[in-house]
Amino acid sequence: MRTSVLLSVLASVAANAAYSGDIVSYLVDQTSALVNGTIIGGLQSPPSSWYVAVVTGAIYEAAVKSKKESLAYQQLAVSHAAHNAIVWVFHGTRNYNGADASLRAVLPAIGLAANTTEGKSAIETGRKAAKKVALARADDGLSDYVPFTHGPKNPTIYQATPGGNPFPDTPQARFVRPFAGLGDLTRFRSPPPPKVSSKEYEDAVRYIREQGVLNSTVRTAYDTDSAYFWRESSITGWNRFAAVILGDKLATKVVESAKFWAQLNFALANAGFASWDVKYAYEGWRPVTAFHRTDIWLPSGVNVSDPSWTPLLRPTPNHPDYVSTHSTYGGAAAAVIRAWNGGDKIDATWSSNVTLDNRGVITRRYTNLTFAAEENSRSRVFGGIHFTFAGQTGIDLGDKVARATLDVFDKNWDQF
Repeated sequence: MRTSVLLSVLASVAANAAYSGDIVSYLVDQTSALVNGTIIGGLQSPPSSWYVAVVTGAIYEAAVKSKKESLAYQQLAVSHAAHNAIVWVFHGTRNYNGADASLRAVLPAIGLAANTTEGKSAIETGRKAAKKVALARADDGLSDYVPFTHGPKNPTIYQATPGGNPFPDTPQARFVRPFAGLGDLTRFRSPPPPKVSSKEYEDAVRYIREQGVLNSTVRTAYDTDSAYFWRESSITGWNRFAAVILGDKLATKVVESAKFWAQLNFALANAGFASWDVKYAYEGWRPVTAFHRTDIWLPSGVNVSDPSWTPLLRPTPNHPDYVSTHSTYGGAAAAVIRAWNGGDKIDATWSSNVTLDNRGVITRRYTNLTFAAEENSRSRVFGGIHFTFAGQTGIDLGDKVARATLDVFDKNWDQF
């Protein structure tokens, strides 16, 4: 009798075994780690946000399809969805081992054997979810060739920057179909940047010339560290930040967690596409191009030429200045996290390991989402790669796109 009871208890424990943390947070973290690994070496801005949106879309699809099943079943389903979505994105890159290792590492903790009826069903659910998203995004425009021709080498017109590729990143990204059926992104297009003849423009030029240069004598140590701290990929950084804020609050709520991460990354992807629309509508030059001119180009007659001027963050990204996509991503991420959090107030400490200039690990604590987004934006000015007017406008753009994405998410999330 005692033996049969014990066996029943053990069977019950085994049936309910599951990964103890938030499986979706783990999978999102692994998604970022794989794109920034030595094999891939990172992606350009819009493709990096597109990639994580694809993965989190597959995860949410699998979570919804398995919501009535056991926790272990749900975890196994979303894990296989994430794995297959990652592999689909990176076919041909020899990143299979990394994707396999991320999945293999979590399987024992989930505890649902692949050779059981339940395990086989969960795996198939995950695979079908990844396939659905892959088929939906296969013709979304990201793979299309869109030619780009540099404009005349006149003041304020974008040109290739030192140390970058001769042509700008992914000009086709502004035409990519948004996630969640958001529709025509040109309706979010920001107003033009200030005119070169305006005081605002000249003030921005003078400010970054002093604050953004490599060996600035006026930039504070805190602002220098801000540039370093926020230097990493916005997609990686804001997902890591969100994970700290979220913690394990949704560890046993796979569908709810999957929805949050899909909302966040759909909004980030859409914000990236919208930012690219603005960039290529105005094609503003970068600070380094402005200072490397040898003539006097400011209408006021002030000479700001300095052919040796080097930004703190280098090389300067090879795409137009206005708007700052880094700022746009920050505005979008803050909007989604704010909606989930019920306000701006947070208490989150996280770190960034800065390899540039051997700066090392920087740790900061944030208690307000708006402040974090604004500091993220200002960091690009202190880094010397964006004029100030590209920043706040980017935050506003990201906020608008994210809130619009949230508005349509429940109705259109599975349009991918």
